[in-house]
Amino acid sequence: MKDKLLDMFQLQEKLNIRINENWRDIRTHEDFSRATWIECAELVDSLPWKWWKKQEADLDNVKIEVVDIWHFIMSYILLDYKDIGEAIESEPVKYFEKALKEDFSNVNINGQYINHYLGETDYYRKIIFLAERVAEGFLKDDINEGIFFFGLLVKNTISFDELYLLYIGKNILNHIRQEKGYNTGEYKKIFNGIEDNQYLFQIVKEVKSKDQLEEKIREAFEKIA
Repeated sequence: MKDKLLDMFQLQEKLNIRINENWRDIRTHEDFSRATWIECAELVDSLPWKWWKKQEADLDNVKIEVVDIWHFIMSYILLDYKDIGEAIESEPVKYFEKALKEDFSNVNINGQYINHYLGETDYYRKIIFLAERVAEGFLKDDINEGIFFFGLLVKNTISFDELYLLYIGKNILNHIRQEKGYNTGEYKKIFNGIEDNQYLFQIVKEVKSKDQLEEKIREAFEKIA
């Protein structure tokens, strides 16, 4: 797991530098906190929570939103740790690892929230509850609580290995977006009525290793972008 964490944090650092080489001087924890809770809201909107209309759960998009949240959580942590080796050994990452194992020992987390999580039997309500706790943690600047519930969110929606592979794929897509003018408004995310994230998700489902990903993704996006 540590090797994959290191890989993801290194890639996130490179992406942040590509977007702006001085990103640490201009971005704040508040920026990444806001981005995190907004992505949490988008995740919730992929589930049938609206009682006044019929909704279908979009579990593929839930996974995509989990990966998007992870981008901003890593960036939040990287603001505090220029040394990536220290970042992956930090207390917040330890909370993340404990949550993946559902290890509730020696964590400073609201016990009522843990009891609610353990007692919730409806799958969609459980995922919504976890996403809201991630958002709450970052809104009140409690990184350990936010990332702990993010770890539980990962455990209940996507395996760590799938998170890794989807993150690698999204990282490649983010570089393609930058190459094609995402930050200047030239890049369009919708192709043939389908968002680029959905194309990406289909590619990742067909690929079993990191080594195949970039070739397959670039090949696909050269055809459609």
